[in-house]
Amino acid sequence: MKRYRKTRATPQSDIVEEQFNRDAARNGREAEKILTSYIQSHEDSTAWIAEDIGLYSYARTSARHRAGIEKPDVVLCDNEEDKDYGFISLKCCKDFNTAFNQIKRCSLEGFRMEFGVPEEEIAILSKYTRGKKKLLHGNYSPMELDLLLEFLNANRRPLLSSAFTGKNKQLKANWLLLHQWTPTDWRKNIAKKSESQLISMQRIMALFDGIEVSYTKRGTITFGAGVTLQRKGGDNGKDSANDLQFKLRIKPLREALSQLK
Repeated sequence: MKRYRKTRATPQSDIVEEQFNRDAARNGREAEKILTSYIQSHEDSTAWIAEDIGLYSYARTSARHRAGIEKPDVVLCDNEEDKDYGFISLKCCKDFNTAFNQIKRCSLEGFRMEFGVPEEEIAILSKYTRGKKKLLHGNYSPMELDLLLEFLNANRRPLLSSAFTGKNKQLKANWLLLHQWTPTDWRKNIAKKSESQLISMQRIMALFDGIEVSYTKRGTITFGAGVTLQRKGGDNGKDSANDLQFKLRIKPLREALSQLK
């Protein structure tokens, strides 16, 4: 019987994968502009997006790109009624099975101001980021761990809403468009249905209603379904490396959504 050797990740393969994911992220802004232009010119490849949203026909839909880093990235508009109806957050990734993408990043002070975090909880998060202390019992007292988790669970919905839909209360993304970025002719493949998935934010928010915030065995804050809150790291040791970062593993999110009734 022929035996097959399992392939293992190597330092070189890890470097290639990391570079691939960086390329996908760097090209995300250009991808948003291309998606906008394709919808604006009514390319056949993006007709399915308006059809899946199902509010207005593709023929009467236009699109505009929003500058800046805040969601939504692309806004669909019905030309006849002059009404915005599709607010899309586009997330480009290597592929749906291995992708681990940032969905929100902010400084500790920005996090405190946006969510009204009390000083005691900020002190704990400062140890988590600036102190590089994972949420393990050897690094924190049981009272500290309980206090932080109590705050995160009490504010779970606004935290996740900001991460997925944006912090602007007047203009929020209502659709997440996942796209598998391929380096060969990637511009031609933007938002092709075979390489993409459109998910309503309402469905994503409903998914997390039944999941409590906790921390993993490695001491990372997890919201479940592939969403974590962690220290950003990197940035050549700059203070921005201590930012808080929401990250998303797309595979467990899609699996959890497939089980949602």
